[in-house]
Amino acid sequence: MSTGNQEAVSQFINHHVMHHAGSLDAWNLPFFRIDALEWFRYDSVMVFVVGALLVATAWAVRRSHTAIPKGLAAVAEAYVVFIRDQIVRPNFGDRAGHRTLSFFCSLFIFILFSNLLGLIPLFSTATGNVNVTAGLATIFMAASLTAVIHAHGWRGLKAAFVPGGLPVWLTPIMAVMEVVSFLSRAFALTMRLFCNMLAGHIVIYSLLGLIAMFGLMATPVMVVTMAMYVFELFVAFLQAYVFTLLSSIFMGMMVNPEH
Repeated sequence: MSTGNQEAVSQFINHHVMHHAGSLDAWNLPFFRIDALEWFRYDSVMVFVVGALLVATAWAVRRSHTAIPKGLAAVAEAYVVFIRDQIVRPNFGDRAGHRTLSFFCSLFIFILFSNLLGLIPLFSTATGNVNVTAGLATIFMAASLTAVIHAHGWRGLKAAFVPGGLPVWLTPIMAVMEVVSFLSRAFALTMRLFCNMLAGHIVIYSLLGLIAMFGLMATPVMVVTMAMYVFELFVAFLQAYVFTLLSSIFMGMMVNPEH
C-alpha cells in the first residue's frame, strides 16, 4: 500500500472512530443543524435514544403482563430471573438482592442497547465514548455507597473501607488503600467497556477502509468484515454482561464486607 493510501485509510478511521461526533468537544446537542441525519452521530443524542428505548421497553412489558406471561412479558421475566439468579443473588443474597435487582436489570439493558445501536448504520456507539462509560462508572460508585448506607447505616461506610480488627496505627493506611481500590474499580469498569467497544469499531472501519481503497481487489476482506460484524454482536452482549457482573461483585463486596 502506498503512503497516500495509508494516509487515506488512517484519515478514514480517524474521522469515523477517533474523532467522531461523540468526542468530548461535540457534546452539545445539534439543535440548529439542518441535516437531521447528523443527529445520529452524536453520542449525547444516543444516550437519550437508549433511555427512551429503556422506558418504552418497560412500558410495553407492563402492558403485556398477565398471570401467565406471554410474548415480550415472558422474555422479560426470563431475563429478570437470569439477572437475579446469576448476578444479583450470588453477591447480595435474597433481601439485599431484591432491592438492587431493578438497578442491575436497567444497567444491563442500557449498555446493551448502547452497544447494539453502534452496529446500525447512521447511529453512533455511546459506549465507545469514554465520557459515557465514565458516567456509568460514576453511577456505580454512587449506587454502591447508597447501598452500603441503606443496608448498614452511615457506620457501614467505615466497615466497607476499613476491615475490622485492625491495629489503630494500620487503620488510616488501610482506609487510603481501600479508597484507592474503590476508585480503581470504577476506572477499570470505565476503560474495559470503552476500550472493548472502541477497539472493535476500529477493526471494522480498518477493514472498510481497505475495501474503499482497493475495491474489488479487497473482496476477501468483505468476508472478514462480515465475520467481525457478527463477532461484534456477540461482544455487545458480552460487555453488557461483564460490566453488570463486575458492578454486582464490586458492590456486593462493599455491602457484605464480612464475606
